[in-house]
Amino acid sequence: MIRRILKPLFGAAALALFVVATLAQGASYDETYQKYVKSDGSIVVPSDYRTELVFVGTFSVAGGDEQGGQAEFHQVYMDRDSIEHYRRTGEFPDGAIIVKELQNVRALDMTTGHASSWKKDAGWFLMIKDAKGRFPGHGSWGDGWGWALFAASDRMQSTTKDYKAECIGCHLPAKRTDWVHVWAYPLLGAEERFADFNP
Repeated sequence: MIRRILKPLFGAAALALFVVATLAQGASYDETYQKYVKSDGSIVVPSDYRTELVFVGTFSVAGGDEQGGQAEFHQVYMDRDSIEHYRRTGEFPDGAIIVKELQNVRALDMTTGHASSWKKDAGWFLMIKDAKGRFPGHGSWGDGWGWALFAASDRMQSTTKDYKAECIGCHLPAKRTDWVHVWAYPLLGAEERFADFNP
């Protein structure tokens, strides 16, 4: 008798939790478009990405000096909900945001050896997941994403006019993983998922 009563209660509770989680998740992703995408499809750089998003990895670009100093750092941030969603499903949800911070660096001799560190911001590159095809024909949107490169002097106006000509070439090695270099971001847990993936 008790089992008959409790079974539908547990079912209703589980359904309620699922609905709440889904609504919360949807609201979070909708917020991406409300805050960082204008009605005409223009993308802007979040002013608070260093504190609001999660740091997931770095690309170090060689060539700073003859002693092995680096030329640039590319620091990458993602929203927490999308990281958790990717870990569960292996896919990026609609509204996922990826911010790559481009940094000029300086090389210097320290007590620990020859090292490189941040010198100044050089710009940003953003990707925003668009599973709905919101901006057909727009030069910054396509292949499931919004693509936008920014100069350090203006985080409100992207320089990208044609993502196919200006952006996607660097992402061709990652086409299999939805154009994102997931193997470089340990928080995504992609090494096990793509054990045979050779970028």
